[in-house]
Amino acid sequence: MQTELTVTQAERLILRTVPVWGGERAPLPSAAGRVLRENIRAERDLPPYNRATMDGIALRWKSWQSGRRAFRLEGAQSAGQAAATLLDSHAAWRIATGAPIPNGADAVVPVEHVRDAGAGVQIDSGYRPKRGQFIHKKGSDRRAGALLLKAGQRIGGVEMALLSANGVANPLVARTPRIALVSTGDELVGLGALPRPWQIRSSNGPAMAALLSRHGYAGIRALHAPDDPGVLADRIDYALSQSDALILSGGVSKGAKDYVPGVLAELGVAPVLHRVRQRPGFPLWFGMHGEIPVFGLPGNPVSSLVCLRRYVIPALDKAQGAGQARPETAVLDETVMFKPKLAWLLPVRLSADKTGRLTAQPRPTNTSGDFASLAQTDGFAQLPANRSRFPAGCTARVFRWNG
Repeated sequence: MQTELTVTQAERLILRTVPVWGGERAPLPSAAGRVLRENIRAERDLPPYNRATMDGIALRWKSWQSGRRAFRLEGAQSAGQAAATLLDSHAAWRIATGAPIPNGADAVVPVEHVRDAGAGVQIDSGYRPKRGQFIHKKGSDRRAGALLLKAGQRIGGVEMALLSANGVANPLVARTPRIALVSTGDELVGLGALPRPWQIRSSNGPAMAALLSRHGYAGIRALHAPDDPGVLADRIDYALSQSDALILSGGVSKGAKDYVPGVLAELGVAPVLHRVRQRPGFPLWFGMHGEIPVFGLPGNPVSSLVCLRRYVIPALDKAQGAGQARPETAVLDETVMFKPKLAWLLPVRLSADKTGRLTAQPRPTNTSGDFASLAQTDGFAQLPANRSRFPAGCTARVFRWNG
């Protein structure tokens, strides 16, 4: 087991260790929010036909170029109909947005520049159409066989549209993992209980479940275990038998009742790392039980949420086969000081300045138990170790709570 790693070393070790879980075919409606595990290619040209992008008339441009302004109408072309054919080069077809362009036509004149004239239509004298205008050409978006979606993308609205349009009824997606959350501590009581002066209501479980849900992970089982090695072992053993990933909060430091590392060892969980040179979240623990990743997070609420967002969610994404997110950066909008020789995971409020640059306003908490302050933040900035002064304008990597 490796101890007291840097943030980068811990991240790399966790991502290197976590396995990639299997995939499954799923009906398209249930694939929303899941990670795609196959490349998707266009089954035909997109668009599959030349289509009008405006209501108006479709005509042969050379006819207008030769001086013609009045056109006899041969018919009306609507969406959902096969493409008609322009038989007379001096005629035109009424056409609706989305309708196929009649064969022989190569321009659409918008209805705003056309007026009825007897049995036909007249184009405004000052209007000058261009060849090909308002025609979305067949295959101009993608040719048949072109790559549309890559394995590793999470399926959202755009991805659902592409899957639907290409007839992918049962895409290969990552299976939904079963995740167990175990909150430890004698001081914790349930939501409906009235806490005594020395007790607190359990908040880590609901908070972590909500954050996981915002990142696409549902079906979470939440448990509580007191600071009793026997009960703790029973709860963890049960959670391991029912889960693909296990996340614990509390009991991972060096206190007299920090039983979690020892209990995990007794249950056959192989330790990988313990303690990361960061604040908050120094006692972070990670190990593997066969193919099941096990994360031991500090019990203080700020520490648990920061570690969950910084390490656990990227690890779960990797296990699902998701592509690695591009790092996001922001500039500090004020100078901050931090004396410990640790990386500082500093809560921040994010916004864009007048130039569109992302800025981070420091919102440090009083302690790692001050979760009330997190309500005014969008995430946290990762400031490097072994520096005490971080001036306004310096760039830092940021992690948003919700994406």
